[in-house]
Amino acid sequence: MNVPKYDDDRLSASSLILADKMERVPTREIGAGNFVIGNTRIRPRVSTGPAVPVSFKRDQNLNFWMQVYNLGIDEKSKQNNAQIEYQVMDLATNKSVLESSESTAKLSPNADQVTLEKSMPLASLQPGKYQVTIKVNDGVSKQQIAESAPFVVE
Repeated sequence: MNVPKYDDDRLSASSLILADKMERVPTREIGAGNFVIGNTRIRPRVSTGPAVPVSFKRDQNLNFWMQVYNLGIDEKSKQNNAQIEYQVMDLATNKSVLESSESTAKLSPNADQVTLEKSMPLASLQPGKYQVTIKVNDGVSKQQIAESAPFVVE
């Protein structure tokens, strides 16, 4: 097992987790039990092999979860300023089927870490292979990272 090394000066992220279930847990269950990270229970979809993407049915939601670490904090305002872009790409046509963005200033403006939790219904997607990509562009530290994960809709 390769344990990642997180450098305090480098923008970094956890693994991008694709899940079929993601829900808040009661306060007494925070950080306890299987699949509980902080105040969220995440049931990840697990691939059957290294080259096999996880699969979802069209009547399910695609949930994704990721943490971003070491966001730059502006000295004057004491706030972060990163732009997060979400993209779902149809791998058969190489066309984007979803694009969205948000600012960390709205999520957690005074923190150097942010947790990204999103859910997307898959009913509008045709069966096929897709890829979700999350890009983080830190306006304070001028660093960028991206995490991607393929998935299949059946």
